[in-house]
Amino acid sequence: MLTMAGEHLTAAELRARIEEQRALRVTLQEDRSTLTRELEEAKERQQLRRELEQESRINAGIRASNGVKGRIRIRIDNDEAGDLDGTPQQTEQKPKPAPSSTLAKSTVSYASDVVKREYVWEVQGLSWLEQQLTQEGRECTNSELFEVDRTDECSTYMLAFSPRGGSLQHEMDDQFEMFVDDLCGTLALIRCADNYGTNLCYRFFVRDASGEFQPLGDTTRVAVPARGESFCFVGGPDLETESKGLFGLSFDELLGSEWVKDDSICFKVCIEEAAMKDHPSQGLVRVGHHASIYEHTPPSVEVPPPTLKADFLSLLTEGRHSDVTIEAVYGEASPVTFSAHTNILSQRSDVFAAAFAHEMRESTTRTLTVTDVPPPALKALLHFLYTDDFDEVQKVLREEGSSEASSSSGGASSSGASGAAEQSIAQLQAVLAAAHKYGVLRLLRWAEGQLCDKLSCEMACSLLSLAHVYGATELERNCLAFMKANMAQVVKRADFAALAREALVKFHMHCAGVDPAEEEPGRKRKRDGE
Repeated sequence: MLTMAGEHLTAAELRARIEEQRALRVTLQEDRSTLTRELEEAKERQQLRRELEQESRINAGIRASNGVKGRIRIRIDNDEAGDLDGTPQQTEQKPKPAPSSTLAKSTVSYASDVVKREYVWEVQGLSWLEQQLTQEGRECTNSELFEVDRTDECSTYMLAFSPRGGSLQHEMDDQFEMFVDDLCGTLALIRCADNYGTNLCYRFFVRDASGEFQPLGDTTRVAVPARGESFCFVGGPDLETESKGLFGLSFDELLGSEWVKDDSICFKVCIEEAAMKDHPSQGLVRVGHHASIYEHTPPSVEVPPPTLKADFLSLLTEGRHSDVTIEAVYGEASPVTFSAHTNILSQRSDVFAAAFAHEMRESTTRTLTVTDVPPPALKALLHFLYTDDFDEVQKVLREEGSSEASSSSGGASSSGASGAAEQSIAQLQAVLAAAHKYGVLRLLRWAEGQLCDKLSCEMACSLLSLAHVYGATELERNCLAFMKANMAQVVKRADFAALAREALVKFHMHCAGVDPAEEEPGRKRKRDGE
């Protein structure tokens, strides 16, 4: 049986206990009222602290802007900037000697000092960007600084990205913050402040789902004038438009578009710059490069452009003077033949040289049958051996890819951008295997570099296996780094579980901070050190 509380107490004791509990209840209710009031006061103080922090950030921005303007005012007071009135000093110049012959030609070139540069910037974790920027108290993120003309200390740039097309004010030194405060845009190129100005040509690109960069906006040419207050140059595709966003997309639409893959977006900007360097101490700026040629008679001989590449390629495509047939027999497809030349192939590939030099069936019948290389990859290999030009390789792959796509469509087209990307990767894998087989190291390294740019969660495991088989060390390192950075997605895939034991060991070593290549002293990159 249960014992009741106070079972053995007298009636007087029980009445006393009841009074104690009632008095305690009154005290607890008073404490609850006090705690409720203190809770509301704490919430009010928290809200006031947030408002204080916001006001402090605003004042910090104004203070920084005032500091910039103060420094500009000091430079103007020191006659280092601003509208400088004053007559340039006239320097005594020696008379130029008269030419000993007649003037045949005088030129002025405005492209002699043009410098070109491409810069690629990737923003990862795009869906988290707005929240992170809110924590930082700004509306945009910015890239690292990069140079275009390394001989000009002012030829320094950065990219800024504002997801909602807001303010482009960023956290950087004063030289990159001197522009109009209310300037807004989604993507912008910012150049370091420069008293003498420069001439620019730039264009933006965004990487699509297939890994190719597509243009964003038109090519822009602009003459950035010299300004007394030395403001930065800021240019972007939507700075001058009311509607903001990449390709007219809102940020929410952008997150679900083909331009965002694995929660990342990648930009590229191509810049051509002709900086105004030739300026005397008086502040005058001269552009262009002048040159004069003095001759008795003007030259009249026009030298035609080189044709060596086209001539060699025509030997292959037209089959002129060929002495060997290369036959590609692959799978169930019809054989494809190429009329080639033993002297060219032997010079460009030791493997081909050995095939033609030894007493083999191929050397007597003058037919070399290839059964383990797809015809498009073999054609790309031959075009490279005859031209040593990667553009020819890409041209062959594009043409063969378009031909395969048109022949296999037959009705409804379902490939799209992802199908084109997979086909491009398959072609590059075949080219890498063909270059490895025939010892064409330059082509093998090119294909390796192309595949490094095609990495994705879907392709990382297969490319790691490929790199292990063909000794593509850089591709292997890029695959391991990508898999480590995207481990949560990669390890769930079936092809990760199917990786060879050696590849899995390398992955675990990389995750532990050990370079697998350095731990394999016996491994040699095939045909790399010759």
